[in-house]
Amino acid sequence: MTRSRLAAGVVAVAIAAGAALAIAPAAQAAEAPALQVSACATDLAAALDSNAAAIEADNAGDTAGARAYNLHTLVILVGARHDCACQQAQVRADIIAAATDSIRAAVSNSVGDSAAALDSEDAVAAELTEALEIVWYSEV
Repeated sequence: MTRSRLAAGVVAVAIAAGAALAIAPAAQAAEAPALQVSACATDLAAALDSNAAAIEADNAGDTAGARAYNLHTLVILVGARHDCACQQAQVRADIIAAATDSIRAAVSNSVGDSAAALDSEDAVAAELTEALEIVWYSEV
């Protein structure tokens, strides 16, 4: 009698394990695929974050720190220019305009003109936001 209970228990565990192993791949297949963000969108978001840091530094009166962030934004935009080469013309134009305004902001910060730098950084934010919206819309 004990052997039959033990055998029944082993069979039940084997069936449960087999069912779990069979269900697990099916559950993974049923999961929604993760939304993958393009390199272009990643670059634009990073440039937007760097520009936001420059704005914060300018608001705090740290023109040297803001200039460093302006140059960092510019470096990211150089990569974005490459990664966004297949995007719409407006995205590419926004990247070029943002790079130009980022250079203008860096120059303004170099001479200690935070107000002019903030104007340029605000323009960078607007251009990058527009480009990012276009990229996100085109990826959906």
